[in-house]
Amino acid sequence: MILSKLKNAAFALVLSAVGMSTANAGLINVSYIEIENNIGQYLQVAEVVALNMDLNDVALGTAGAVASAPNQWNHLTNASNAIDGVTAGSYGASQIYHNASGQFNTALTIAFSSVQELFSFQIFGRDDCCRERDVYKVTFFDTDDNSLFSTIMDARFGAEPTVVLPDTSDVPAPATLALLGLGLAGLRLSRRSK
Repeated sequence: MILSKLKNAAFALVLSAVGMSTANAGLINVSYIEIENNIGQYLQVAEVVALNMDLNDVALGTAGAVASAPNQWNHLTNASNAIDGVTAGSYGASQIYHNASGQFNTALTIAFSSVQELFSFQIFGRDDCCRERDVYKVTFFDTDDNSLFSTIMDARFGAEPTVVLPDTSDVPAPATLALLGLGLAGLRLSRRSK
């Protein structure tokens, strides 16, 4: 009876440890993102929302993020418009980033204030015109400029697409390893006792 309880407790610890290694995990080591138009059209972005594991938007300028691009349509369409917290997308109200005339291969870069573990990512496109252009390729990079993940997001039909990012935390936390070791030790002890 005692051995059976000990065995069950050890097994529960192992399951708990394995479960904990994947709980609350997201795309880790993200330093910056690049957004491009995926269909050879103008890049127009109203707002970028990148939620970390605490569900804080780390893509806000007020959170220390910095937006940059090699060009812009004019003084109304700064890259910083994409991280100002305004999700409305009117060109005339200076609410979007828009690349320069003829510069279809432009990338908008959003650099975070520190390395992030991201839960989800969302893009708000232009809403006063030209939604048919809004198909984005989004790539997430680490501090060494390695691509961590890439996805296509389609906002042509008025949707503000959200991507829940993949769990890339394949290395268990130290507490998880300790629990796993304790569980395995319990199983070993129960076998010896037989």
